[in-house]
Amino acid sequence: MRRLTVGTIHHHSRRRPRRRLFCFVQEATVISIRSSADLARALAGPMSPELRRLLEERREQLLEQGFDFGELAHVIVAQRGDVLTAIEAEAGVPLATNLVDGRKLGEPGFMHNFEFVERHQGGWIEAVMILSDDGFGVALFVPDLITTDPQLLSLLEA
Repeated sequence: MRRLTVGTIHHHSRRRPRRRLFCFVQEATVISIRSSADLARALAGPMSPELRRLLEERREQLLEQGFDFGELAHVIVAQRGDVLTAIEAEAGVPLATNLVDGRKLGEPGFMHNFEFVERHQGGWIEAVMILSDDGFGVALFVPDLITTDPQLLSLLEA
């Protein structure tokens, strides 16, 4: 997901004031983990120690149950700048819409579809949504920061 920031610089010269338009693109990249190989790549990259611990813990829990990482979960890690719509696109599921009654985030009576939402020490929120009878689901990890998309945080608090 790219975020475009546009602004104006006022430049004053002796002749007349001029305005120059500037813009920059800030790249926000959702981390998507669909397999053990994806997890290994993610863990090899820069990551907070708290998130690394959580992902390693989930991997061990799945292995103890006899599952490969990608067999039972699609893990999505939101990054700085990621917005709810980008997370939904990656998940392939309308997270901000209740799958039973169709209510949307912000509407009266809205309830999210997550089986559980847990705030972890170290500034991460984990939310899990089961999508099929075999237990496959989406596990979402979101930084619990003031800079995180407010819609995404409100979804996890609904």
